[in-house]
Amino acid sequence: MTDDTATTVIPHAGIAMVLPQDWFVVELTDDDQRVADVTALVAQQLGDSDELAPLRDHLTRDLLAQTARAAQAHGLLLAISLMQVDGVPVPASVTVHHLPGARLDDHGRAVIAEVARTDAAPGQSVDLGETPHGVVLRRVRATPLAHDVSDLTEQGTTVEAFVVDYWVEPTGTQDLVQLTFSSPLVGARDALVTLFDTVTRSVHAVPVDAEG
Repeated sequence: MTDDTATTVIPHAGIAMVLPQDWFVVELTDDDQRVADVTALVAQQLGDSDELAPLRDHLTRDLLAQTARAAQAHGLLLAISLMQVDGVPVPASVTVHHLPGARLDDHGRAVIAEVARTDAAPGQSVDLGETPHGVVLRRVRATPLAHDVSDLTEQGTTVEAFVVDYWVEPTGTQDLVQLTFSSPLVGARDALVTLFDTVTRSVHAVPVDAEG
């Protein structure tokens, strides 16, 4: 995987994170920008040939629907991995949500733990840790996979993925941030969880006037 990274300032939330440079970020807080980002992503991946027009239309519709749902659920951004290892795509995505008023105090941890137990799946794990910038609760689980992101990375439709949810409380902020990573590469789970941990450890507070 590439060592190149880029800092992404998350609009209107007073936080920033560091993503690999070959992840494509879709803005969710501005509807016009969301549509423009989705259009640019599909064009970048599929070009403008007439033969691929039906696939472009299909992926655009799917991604617009997916990002609209994320935006309605207080989503801040969706980032999609365009990484390749030895020419092989590494499909993954992360959706970042703002959770106003939520905290990782004793009550908040209990609420999240109850949510985790409610939809528990075989092999699910939940653990509490710290980042350089605050406290984090992590849940690793299996889930069915929607086909749109895997199509973009030319992996085809997959029926199962693994998902890693993080609830982060960056020092200096008033609200929780939830990051939900997903990938169909179950065989690369350990390596990808390490990457997801690294990205999550980079989430930190920034002055609101530094957002751009």
